[in-house]
Amino acid sequence: MDLQIRAISNLRNVKISIVDITEGLVEIASIQKLSEIAVEALGKLIINTSLVSLSLKDGAKVVTNLNGMGYLGSLIAEFDNNNFRGYVQNKVPSIKEDEPGSLLSKAVGTNGFLQVSRYDKKSVEPYTSKVEIASGEINMDFMYYLQKSDQINSLITSSVKIINGEVKKACGIMIQLLPNFKDDDIDFLEEKIGTLSYLISTLEKTTNYDALVKDICEDAKVLETREIKFKCTCSNDKVMSSLKLLSKEELKKAYEEGEVIEVICDFCTKQYNIRPDEILTLLE
Repeated sequence: MDLQIRAISNLRNVKISIVDITEGLVEIASIQKLSEIAVEALGKLIINTSLVSLSLKDGAKVVTNLNGMGYLGSLIAEFDNNNFRGYVQNKVPSIKEDEPGSLLSKAVGTNGFLQVSRYDKKSVEPYTSKVEIASGEINMDFMYYLQKSDQINSLITSSVKIINGEVKKACGIMIQLLPNFKDDDIDFLEEKIGTLSYLISTLEKTTNYDALVKDICEDAKVLETREIKFKCTCSNDKVMSSLKLLSKEELKKAYEEGEVIEVICDFCTKQYNIRPDEILTLLE
């Protein structure tokens, strides 16, 4: 079961969020037929997007767009109402091994941007922040985003563990200091957590996240544990709305020629066949 956890330590003035999307990422990888590096990049993007959403009130929808001008092209992730989905433009990229940098940073690229849009249910337009990509490693890019955008002392990291082509674990954690934190709290966390690699290694090996929260801060209280899942929000109505972006001339030609317009969802690969009579409603 994929899940999200929110916890708080009043003694150490921190809030802790954990996300596990292993089951959903396995399904996404299969549906979109992704290469291993595409799975890793998209998985980390979805995990970090989900973690960012946990810091918001009222379950606001979060959409991230990551484009570092790398081999994967544009990556998009959405988290809304306990559901997540994601999409990679280039699913099986051909990456040159002799180029400098890690495989992930080469795949993502280092010359683009990370854009995060938060859809508050009370506002019509989303609040959007955009930062330059810091490294193409995704975790560091989100750390940089949180520093620049929220200006909250935050640690965020994620991992997608793949063995023999299969996703075995996809999880992440975010630790944020509360406004009333003290220097002693920072010192405590640095000593307790140690390195990011140790934290990720611990995440990968356990499913007892309540115990992990307690291990980080003994007084930590789990506020909420929720099931989350991969679910695409595409629909015939949304496809019809997207077709309105076509010119009247294009729609008229398709109708007069009796053409059935085929639209395939990038996220779940579901195919929609828009009939001439449906096209006619767009011309009225």
